[in-house]
Amino acid sequence: MRLRLIPLLVVIAGVPIWADGAAALQALKLQREATALHEAREFPAAAEKLQAAIGLRPDFPTLQLELASAQAGAGQTAEAIAALTRFAAFGLQASIERAPEFVPLRPRREFQDLVKRVAANGHPKGTGEVAFSLREVTGLMEGIAWREKTGEFLFGDVNGRAVWIRGKDGGLRRLTADDDSLFGVFGLALDESAGVVWAATSAVPAMRGYAAEQAGQAALVEIDLASGAVRRSFLVPRAGGSEAVHRLTDVALGPDGSVWTADGGQPLLWRLPPGAPALDRAIESAEFFALQGVTVLASGVVLVADQVNGLVRVDPDRRQARALQPPENVTLGDLNALTLAPDGSVLALQTGTRPNRVLRVSLEPDGDGIARVSVLESGHVAMGAPSLGCIGPEGDFYFVGHAGWSRFAAGDGAPTAPRQVPIFRTKLPKPRR
Repeated sequence: MRLRLIPLLVVIAGVPIWADGAAALQALKLQREATALHEAREFPAAAEKLQAAIGLRPDFPTLQLELASAQAGAGQTAEAIAALTRFAAFGLQASIERAPEFVPLRPRREFQDLVKRVAANGHPKGTGEVAFSLREVTGLMEGIAWREKTGEFLFGDVNGRAVWIRGKDGGLRRLTADDDSLFGVFGLALDESAGVVWAATSAVPAMRGYAAEQAGQAALVEIDLASGAVRRSFLVPRAGGSEAVHRLTDVALGPDGSVWTADGGQPLLWRLPPGAPALDRAIESAEFFALQGVTVLASGVVLVADQVNGLVRVDPDRRQARALQPPENVTLGDLNALTLAPDGSVLALQTGTRPNRVLRVSLEPDGDGIARVSVLESGHVAMGAPSLGCIGPEGDFYFVGHAGWSRFAAGDGAPTAPRQVPIFRTKLPKPRR
């Protein structure tokens, strides 16, 4: 069986492809052609396709693994070692020592050194720790926000269709009504001045009481922080009565009071301008494959995390989106969450790679480009399945370490047995006084 260890380029069922001319799409097409050639044992031709794909998207590390496999099959030993060396430079892990296609490479010292180097990429890095654990959780904790005013954390529960508050005693109490008035709650964003928390909600099989007729529905909801009552709910409109699948994944507030929410089911970014009666279809872009996190810079520029295209910059005025090119040997694929750090950098959770990582993305002015990317955390057991994050006490980064999605794979919406959910903390540098 061929080596398939990091599904960074695999477009799974339900993730649509939107643009025939996109570089990512062309790279995916070449990769599929290379797979067919590899299975036909036409190794040199497969390697040629993969080299062309890498020319289009050098930030896709899986292509380097595929290339090394094809080159090893073609007897191009030195070239395969070089491709594996490039893969190792991304800082990711893969069990290359067990892959049958690399058997011819095993006697070589360079390959043995690479095995150690790639394995070391999976070792825990960073000084982060579990800040606390949520107790007796039966739901699916996805969203998180922190109220500096009260010192309390809020959590969005997909399964329980609720927002919870963690009190100072460490216990959870439900903020929203114990009914099915909300869809599953994903991302949260606090507007303390208005006394509300905004929630990105979506109807998914993992939520309790899910019904087939709810499939693809989603809503942005404004919730009163004092009472937990829903002030307003904005259902995502379906164009022309279509049955398009919408899934709001995250929400962020802009400096002008606009509320932004990313649609993981369609290539759409939605905006609720101040005082608007309905969601605005802010931008539809070929740069969007599968949106996850969203954050807004002080300038009003919006950044969204796309599982394929990485970090995408959105200019709200021009309604244009552009994927930002990462530095050499850096991949921003499989980003799940974005949080604006106090120093203006962006913290990104990368959850589809091995290992999972916390990245700090330092930006050029106005988010026009990426200056550098550093890995703050990776490989900790307590961050085995992260969801969303926020800036919390002392300006540190807090995120849900194990959301619990695997526990709801049956899709029947049944709650799980009570468990603890770790909340991980990454300490950030403090500004000099």
